[in-house]
Parts: sequence; structure tokens; C-alpha cells
Amino acid sequence: VVIGGFKAYVAMTSNLEHGFTKFVSPERLKCLACHPTDDFFATGDEKGQVRLWYCLNNQIANMASGVEKRAQTTTLHWHAHSVSTIAFTPNGAYLLSGGEESVLVIWQLQSGKKEFVPRMGSPILNVAVRRGREEEYLLGLSDGSYAFIGASTLSISRTISRVKLGEW
Repeated sequence: VVIGGFKAYVAMTSNLEHGFTKFVSPERLKCLACHPTDDFFATGDEKGQVRLWYCLNNQIANMASGVEKRAQTTTLHWHAHSVSTIAFTPNGAYLLSGGEESVLVIWQLQSGKKEFVPRMGSPILNVAVRRGREEEYLLGLSDGSYAFIGASTLSISRTISRVKLGEW
């Protein structure tokens, strides 16, 4: 899956010569994450919506390449501004999203409920999940710092600030 502009391009890796099928989004897409176990992916757009796309199944191989298609989707909406980053947890139960509001949103996919980690201090540019004794979420912030969020506490466990260069 690749995104560009208002489209998500999907190809079967086992049959790349078949080409890509294009799925159209109503908004410009900004970020992408593939579910770790199920046949769908998520995108974040410039209007603050997270969309789950249910089109990664064996039927994709039978679709004509190069043709624009519509896919069954579910829309999750909380963000007021562009969604900069999304990531699934390794078990696929949660989707994390962040953007200009400086708030990490944790979507529980089964129930549709959401939790928030507010006031990160700077817009969120990237999110990654670290597995270990305790799962953590690593946020890359626009001020060059990084924040680690404990998955069980949903609070900042530590931060790393970038080296700031100044006048000598």
C-alpha cells in the first residue's frame, strides 16, 4: 500500500506485474499504517480524519489495475487539524494517532472508544510502538524532542531533547 494525494495504491506483492489498484479518498492523505494481522490499513488525512480501509483481501488480485475504486471504510474523527502520524499496536487492538493538536489519541478498534494523552508540548510528527517488559509509545515532536508514553499508565515516562546549537 502506498498513498499519494487523494489516492491509496494497493498491489499484491506476490503479483506485482498485475499493477496497482487505486482507491480514492475524499481528502488528501497524510499518513499510512497497515494492520499487523488483519486485511485492512489506516490513513490519516489533512482534515483530521482517520480512515480504516477494508480492501486488502484476495479479491484485489481480480480487480483491474489502474482503475479507480471505492472501498468500504470506517471513519474515526477527533482531530481538528491534519493527522501527521498513525500506528497500530503489535496486537492490532489499538490505533494511535497524532498531529498538530499535540495530543496522542489511542483508538480501541473493537469498541470505538478513545483515550487521550494531552499537552505533549509540541505537535506530534511521528509515533512508534516499542515492545518490551512494558509496551511504550515513542512520539517524535516538532520541537525535535521525543517523549516515551507508558501504555499502561498513558503518561510520559521520559523525554529526550535534541542538542540545541547556539552561538559560542
